Amino acid sequence: MQRIDHLLREHKLSHKKSAIMTSLRNSIGIEKKAIKEEEIPIGTSKLGGLPDMPDGMEFPSYENGYLWFIGQFNLKEAKPYDKDNLLPEKGILYLFYDAHEQPWGFEEDEGCYKVLYFDGDVCELKRRAFPGESEGDYSLDAYKIAFKNIYTVSEYPENLPFEDENEEDRFWNFRQELMQPEDENGSIVPAHYMLGEPFNVQNDVFEELYDSSKHPVLLFQIDSDEQDLGVMWGDSGLLYFCIEKEELLAKQFDKVTFTLQCF
Repeated sequence: MQRIDHLLREHKLSHKKSAIMTSLRNSIGIEKKAIKEEEIPIGTSKLGGLPDMPDGMEFPSYENGYLWFIGQFNLKEAKPYDKDNLLPEKGILYLFYDAHEQPWGFEEDEGCYKVLYFDGDVCELKRRAFPGESEGDYSLDAYKIAFKNIYTVSEYPENLPFEDENEEDRFWNFRQELMQPEDENGSIVPAHYMLGEPFNVQNDVFEELYDSSKHPVLLFQIDSDEQDLGVMWGDSGLLYFCIEKEELLAKQFDKVTFTLQCF
């Protein structure tokens, strides 16, 4: 909480601390660890590289090629950081997306992404090369990842009225620094995380993907990351993979929805 207090003081929002604290949402931060892919154990959480999949799991394809492998997430590793108890206790989730054409996720883009789930024994997994040659026969640079607890907050918390535009601007700057901070060199730290509030670039991600009767969950958010992963989504955009809460609890990962937003 020391960092939250520091940001509140920095942006002159200490008088709003109570309302802001109740608006914070629990999220699981994703930190990249530079390591050779051959040294990453099979079944370990990672971004990029090649997926560790069982023999019976097919590479998802789209139009004239295969989808790019974005990452795999071992839920047993992530679960200790799941404060709201939303994720399964175990299993591996795989993210795939057409990172070549980068479709927005509109209705006409059906099939441009895929989330697969494996709930078997890790000993069944093998590091799988892409089958055949195609424009989609590509993966991002590989990074082992670790998880941590972080907080996120929506753009317009319901319980946080602003006194004027200046205070609203200060809150937005607070939110920016909380969710997409800069490192010691002044470079933006990519906002890769699970759960909590999306870091919207355009419209409200949840409102874009679901009607008001649903209870959406941000399953994954993958930021542009040119320095490490070697990729930019549109113009410095983000990928959002969401799922309705009841579908998540039922492990219905074929129900995941998706959108890309960028500046």
